[in-house]
Amino acid sequence: MKQILLPLVASLFWGQSLHAQGLANGVKIGEVTHESAVLWTRTTAATEASNRTPAWEASDPHWTVPGVAAQVRFQLFGEPPSELTLASPWVTTSADDDFCHQHRFEGLPPATSFRVMVEAREKPGAEAYSMDAAVTTAPAAEVSTPLTFTVSTCQDFPRRDDQANGHRIYSSMLKVRPAFFVQTGDTLYYDRPRPFAKDIATARYKWNRMYALPYLRAFHRQVPSYWMHDDHDMLKDDCYPGQTSGDLTWAQGIKIWKEQIPQSDKPYRTFRWGKDLQIWLPEVRYFRSPNTMKDGPEKTILGGEQWAWLEQTLKDSDATFKLYISPTPVVGPDRKTKNDNHSNATYAHEGRRLRELLSSTRGAFVINGDRHWQYHSIDATTGLNEFGCGPASDAHAGGWKPGNRLPEHQFLRVAGGFMSVQISATKMTLQTHDVSGQVVYEHLIEAAADGE
Repeated sequence: MKQILLPLVASLFWGQSLHAQGLANGVKIGEVTHESAVLWTRTTAATEASNRTPAWEASDPHWTVPGVAAQVRFQLFGEPPSELTLASPWVTTSADDDFCHQHRFEGLPPATSFRVMVEAREKPGAEAYSMDAAVTTAPAAEVSTPLTFTVSTCQDFPRRDDQANGHRIYSSMLKVRPAFFVQTGDTLYYDRPRPFAKDIATARYKWNRMYALPYLRAFHRQVPSYWMHDDHDMLKDDCYPGQTSGDLTWAQGIKIWKEQIPQSDKPYRTFRWGKDLQIWLPEVRYFRSPNTMKDGPEKTILGGEQWAWLEQTLKDSDATFKLYISPTPVVGPDRKTKNDNHSNATYAHEGRRLRELLSSTRGAFVINGDRHWQYHSIDATTGLNEFGCGPASDAHAGGWKPGNRLPEHQFLRVAGGFMSVQISATKMTLQTHDVSGQVVYEHLIEAAADGE
């Protein structure tokens, strides 16, 4: 499977002349399958964020990325010897969707690389502003193809470790040449300063400034990504349906998510990457019972519809390795003060059910986000392995004492970084990295032999 990787810093834009519109939030390539991909962009009033730095008490916050109505389209150009060229229709963006637009290309050949061009223009016939990107589709399910992908969680704009460019993990992840990336949630923080997002305009502002950062913009224009959301990028800490945060409603939280991220038809999804890998991306906010509800068979995070889908798709899969990538812990251990995930006592009944399902599924393992430390744990009852990828920066790490290593812990590190997973027909290698990309822990899992 050939994959295009573009230069990290040089030549971010094809055209550098000033226009009445730009694409300061870059391109997001998401929901890639063996035959489809969703491309996203946002039309902006300038080609880059305006990084003014007055005091926060001033009326004009820094890193402003104002949107503007413009016409936009995507084009795909097949790499030689393919001559396939596809184009989406011109669409005019509007303030109703924060000037965002996304388009799904379908009917693509598997394991094929495409050059992408995104164009924005003020009106028909006007000079277009262009940005390049690249996408490679997944291999077909019957093809065994070695690949690497990366996973991260919990990124906060004020806690980025390169103030000018963003989170260092994005440049570090490019060095491992991932076929795709999974962001497991808490993509940003509505309920943390500066500023708190208690209305739809401020929530959108937080998205706009995050994805105008150069490291993130360079990464997402060339690495297909899958975004999952959790509480902080939905509404507020430990949130569940029906809640509000100031003037920001639950419905608005869903609307903003659907604007800002490439979407699939369902919020829970599974994706196949060749014969040896299938990933599951559950939805842990839409269907949950109130955290305050008494625990028992009726209390749920996943909901009945998602449970039926999960059990059936796990049963149907013949992938060598099956990775349940969760926004929140399934094994833990977690802090006793927490009460909103499957490793906590408040969802103990469903947590046991989920661990039993996954541990009884051949080749199934868990990778999780949400926790601000990196770890590998094994559940004492079921033997289920869970790998916590850790937060996106060292400044964001915490919540667990480094010396408090419990019997479940095979590895524990209270620091930032990311995970990479290398897949082949015979083995899976999981590596935990620091923010610079150095490997701090590695765990090898051999493929199960026939009959095991």
